[in-house]
Amino acid sequence: MAKLGLWTNAVGLLISIVGTLLLLLHTTNKYHSAIQDMGSIAVGYLGLILLGVSVSVTGVALLLSANSN
Repeated sequence: MAKLGLWTNAVGLLISIVGTLLLLLHTTNKYHSAIQDMGSIAVGYLGLILLGVSVSVTGVALLLSANSN
C-alpha cells in the first residue's frame, strides 16, 4: 500500500507540474496571450493543476494509512 501511495503522490505532482508549465507557456506566448477567451483557458489549466493536487493528496492519504497499519 505504501508503494501505491508513493506512485499516486508522484503522478499527482507530475500532473500539477505539467498543468503549471502549460499555463505558464500559454500566458507568456505572444500569440496565445492575445486570445480574448483567456479566462476559460486559464480555468482549464487550473483545473488540471487542482486535479494533480487532489491525486497527490490521495497518495499522501494512502501513505498515512499504510503507515498506521
